[in-house]
Amino acid sequence: MDWVFVIILQVLIQPSLSVLFTVEAGQTMYSSEFGGEVVMGCRFSTKASKPNSDPKVTWHWTSSELHQELIRLDNAADYTVSPKYQGRVKLLTEELKSGWAKLQLSNLRINDSGTYQCLVQTTDGTDYKTMTLSVNAPYKTVTKKVERTAENKVLLTCQSEGYPKSAVMWTDGSRQSQQHPNTSVVSTPEQLFKITSQILVSASEENNYTCSFSGETSATFNIPEEISTPPEKSDASVIVVFIVIILIVILAAGGITYYRRKGNFGQTN
Repeated sequence: MDWVFVIILQVLIQPSLSVLFTVEAGQTMYSSEFGGEVVMGCRFSTKASKPNSDPKVTWHWTSSELHQELIRLDNAADYTVSPKYQGRVKLLTEELKSGWAKLQLSNLRINDSGTYQCLVQTTDGTDYKTMTLSVNAPYKTVTKKVERTAENKVLLTCQSEGYPKSAVMWTDGSRQSQQHPNTSVVSTPEQLFKITSQILVSASEENNYTCSFSGETSATFNIPEEISTPPEKSDASVIVVFIVIILIVILAAGGITYYRRKGNFGQTN
């Protein structure tokens, strides 16, 4: 890895200067929400031999299998940004004068989670620090559905999206756990988990049932109030339909009689 060689060379070539220069992480761990924004930073201090010189700052994202450069600042105006992070990453250059190398990452994605390295190079030495970012997506909204099935039963369905994967717990009005829900999980293009959970309950028994995601977000069904019933036809509607049918029959009979008489009249002539 290039950054490793840079650090080794700095330590070997400038042993007396490197002890003067240190980088410290503002925090070792950061947590933010999917679609949100985070600012991570490392602080550098030095007895600068050239106070007006601009530091070189590089931020990397690392994992056990990958080491990727996000953004590099070679001087106050020379930026290099990875295409993967184009439009989402920014180095807050105004903070450099205060001894901070701050990275702003917006429109956060689930795969932005990982370890980040802040590497700072100055005329007095080179140092870096690592920090961890965790991106999560709370299960904020639960969509519910009630379907009538055969044998006086109703199927209750709860669905929500979030990250990481959540268990779904069902309880009734007595806070008794409902066993054996049918739960399925699929991944969305945004790497969220779409979780659908269902239970089958009696349509005639008065009760309420609650599905809970991550122990925080929930939805409650009130049975039998929430069971939809087919709209009943009113007496007026039935009468109207009956009259229309009678009129159709009368018109049809009249038409047949007319054509028969017309045919007989033609034969007579």
